Amino acid sequence: MDHADSYSCAGTYLITVRPFHDREFDLACKIQEFTEPEQFEKYRSRFADSGKWADHYFNIAIDVDGVAVGELQVRHCRLSMPPGTAEIGIRILPEFQGRGVGTEVLQLSRAKFFDEGFHRICGSTDVTNLGMQRAFEKAGWRFEGISRALMPSADGLPHDYRVYATTRWDEM
Repeated sequence: MDHADSYSCAGTYLITVRPFHDREFDLACKIQEFTEPEQFEKYRSRFADSGKWADHYFNIAIDVDGVAVGELQVRHCRLSMPPGTAEIGIRILPEFQGRGVGTEVLQLSRAKFFDEGFHRICGSTDVTNLGMQRAFEKAGWRFEGISRALMPSADGLPHDYRVYATTRWDEM
């Protein structure tokens, strides 16, 4: 990706998705909520590949008015996913949550990755994350069900996740 893709958020913010700048490594680690040196080192190569597919990941910065405030990660593993399908993950700094950024990034992602040949994109969020659930719904993604015991919480107990998806045909 050589340029930023943009979408304006209700005329209030200019939201773009773009590769991370080298100087943003510490900020990207903060967005990921990393605290351990091993996490930083493991993430370094993915960060360096920001803006291009590497292995089965594509990650880019979520930029609001010129400042990186989150990360959009897209995953497509040819060994475990059908052709044309992708899964996304979004992380946004807490101070930018609840402002419509997630909704706009979901809409921008749909347009961008459908243009790149994908026909189905899915994402999920913890059942307790009401803000992200609202973002999926406002962006027009459809609730598909619950993935039981998908991710462990900080205390090691499993958490259920709500799964949402959008397809090229949803817009017909």
